[in-house]
Amino acid sequence: IGKQSTVLNTYMMGNDKYESLKDIENNKIQVLLGIGDRCYINNCIIDKNVRIGDDVRINGGKHLKDAETDTYLIKDGIVVIKKGATIEKGTVI
Repeated sequence: IGKQSTVLNTYMMGNDKYESLKDIENNKIQVLLGIGDRCYINNCIIDKNVRIGDDVRINGGKHLKDAETDTYLIKDGIVVIKKGATIEKGTVI
């Protein structure tokens, strides 16, 4: 979990692997495994091996309608980030 990030009412699974600095550099990885800096995450389930970029806001709640995309789904106000998903920097859900 990055600097200045807030995670509330969230169930977060870990990662099966971690990347070395060499892997990150060689593969030009832009969004690292885990949660980036300055994120706000509330009412969420984060599956394994997820990448959440910097400045992402995920605010689950009854105000959200049920929906599904390639990277997440919303059911009864709870946002579920799918296994292996990448949520790009600055995304708001």
